[in-house]
Amino acid sequence: MIPQRPSPVRSAAILLVGVTVLGALTLPRQLSLLGTALSHGAHHQALSAGLTRLIWIDRLVPPPTVVIAGLLLAWAADPLLGLARDARSGIWAVVVLGFAPLLAQRAGELAMTYLALVPAPLTPGSALGLPQEFVTGPAIFDRHDAPRWLQSLSARVNLVTASSVAIWANALRKLDGGSWRAWHVFLPAACLAGAGIATWWFEGAAVALILGRP
Repeated sequence: MIPQRPSPVRSAAILLVGVTVLGALTLPRQLSLLGTALSHGAHHQALSAGLTRLIWIDRLVPPPTVVIAGLLLAWAADPLLGLARDARSGIWAVVVLGFAPLLAQRAGELAMTYLALVPAPLTPGSALGLPQEFVTGPAIFDRHDAPRWLQSLSARVNLVTASSVAIWANALRKLDGGSWRAWHVFLPAACLAGAGIATWWFEGAAVALILGRP
């Protein structure tokens, strides 16, 4: 008897739980540093609750750019593949496969949170940004002095997101019969670009809302 493959929903749940757990393991270090940084400046105390919320959400919510790109891919790939209704779960299986590199990203962030040197003087930003010391994008060549736009780009275009695009492209090829077509690569890349623009556009408003400054 051939064992059944796990459903895309179950696979997604297991994978995203793993991503969340790895993200949560950075919290003790970050919250400890945040408490120390806030104790050094009375003017930071008013932001204490908001900064704590920001750290929790950043660590417990899976990276939104890749998740949104996967949802866009599921929506866009359906009409292109033209699969029968009972075979459409294959599209979601493709999407879930592309989330796998997020485990590597969270593992790298966890390692950097506990191994990276904390810059002096200690500030709330040091605690917030410690996991982001794990850089796999273009900002790796200028990690500490990179301009804001390069850091933002690097958070969305990096080895992790490129791995997701590569996995999605290869899985779409197999789902489409095995022969490469241009849209197998273009579609996931376009979905990632669209998701990156969306998360960049709304990032400031989301951070302000979390901090309690609408």
